[in-house]
Amino acid sequence: MTIFRFRQKASQLVRFWQRQFNSHSFFSLQSLVLIKGILLSLLSVGVFLYITDGVIDLETRDWDLNIMLAIQKTHNPLLDILMKSFSNLAGPVVLVGISVGLAIKFWIRRQRTELFGLVVAAIGGTLLNLLIKAFFNRDRPQMWALINDHMNTSSYPSGHVTIGLIIYGFCGYLLARYFPRWRGLIYLGIFLMVLAIGWSRMYVGLHWPTDVLAGYATGFAWLNASILSFEIGKHREEMRRNNF
Repeated sequence: MTIFRFRQKASQLVRFWQRQFNSHSFFSLQSLVLIKGILLSLLSVGVFLYITDGVIDLETRDWDLNIMLAIQKTHNPLLDILMKSFSNLAGPVVLVGISVGLAIKFWIRRQRTELFGLVVAAIGGTLLNLLIKAFFNRDRPQMWALINDHMNTSSYPSGHVTIGLIIYGFCGYLLARYFPRWRGLIYLGIFLMVLAIGWSRMYVGLHWPTDVLAGYATGFAWLNASILSFEIGKHREEMRRNNF
């Protein structure tokens, strides 16, 4: 009898959550977005802390050096041009231009939720990266430099990778949201671009591999936070429309 009641209660609980997740209410959709965003952000933070622990304890020093030496062996004139181009894609001029251009577009079209999400992604991600850089203050590699970096900022984590992933990732997310049929290709394109940016920063000699990995972890965590704020704002916007 006790087992029967337990199974009955369990079945009722399962049906309850199925109704919640299958419904289109603000609460259920917001909950799903919230849980997913928090879990992905926590996972990224965990990866960042794991990498950071190895960097602080100098456990990654030989690994960083060996990868940089291996990358140096691939240098050739054609790759030099290509890697410099990918590195510039995540430079301040390009990213600021993209962000300002999109902000103007969203402002003109009165897409306030998109504008808010972009501001959270761009400004928040930049401030977070600068704060972490200032805290760790890691020296950049002194092996070679194919690009003159006049910013004199800390090496850890890579700002190009962190902010590049956030900006391009957020733009890709919006594109995939508005063009769901092309979602797979959009995500693949963004993934390959961000991957190339990270590799280019090591290739040009301005970042250690752990700088790049930490940049990916930091960027992905903040990208999820930005997407979370956007989706919550979007759900609230839709609820207001439905109430009128």
